[in-house]
Amino acid sequence: MKMLSWFCEKTQALIHGDLHTGSVMVTSSSTQVIDPEFAFYGPMGFDIGAFIGNLILAFFSQDGHGNYENQRQDYKQWIVKLIEETWNLFEVKFISLWNANTEHCGDAYLEAIYNNPEVRLLVQQKYIKDLFHDSLGFGAAKMIRRIVGVAHVEDFESIEDASKRSECERRALNFAKMLMKERRNFHTISQVVQAVQGKS
Repeated sequence: MKMLSWFCEKTQALIHGDLHTGSVMVTSSSTQVIDPEFAFYGPMGFDIGAFIGNLILAFFSQDGHGNYENQRQDYKQWIVKLIEETWNLFEVKFISLWNANTEHCGDAYLEAIYNNPEVRLLVQQKYIKDLFHDSLGFGAAKMIRRIVGVAHVEDFESIEDASKRSECERRALNFAKMLMKERRNFHTISQVVQAVQGKS
């Protein structure tokens, strides 16, 4: 219920609302995000969590697409690398923007915080920690919804063998439930990736 409450009440930023790998168009010179029709003011962790959750679903689906064991190991390794890079680059960029805009204090963070580097660092660490856990919770919720809800993901739907598909979905669902319940036990995205790989 806490995640639902945050989804409705935390208006931290204008978010996309349906961010997944199919919403991101990338070329060698630019990155564009499409389909903003669900955009709203909500919790910052929702978009990044949804994107990471989508990547985790892609990871768990790979065993259903191969014809023999470990056929897609290179692709799975690329997915987990992308999960780590997504969070780590987001965190670096977020903090750098925060530090570059210290003259814009307001009601949330008073001038005394912005003008004291030690205090600002403590506030940033707490904010990022909470944002990380929010992102994991929203990512887990997205994974569960895409497995048991009406809007499934092509990663699983395109697995022709029904027994393989159900096994991949079962493992992904078990991981998502664990992530939802135990998200505060994770302190880095590397720990999440290790857990993903341990459950595959």
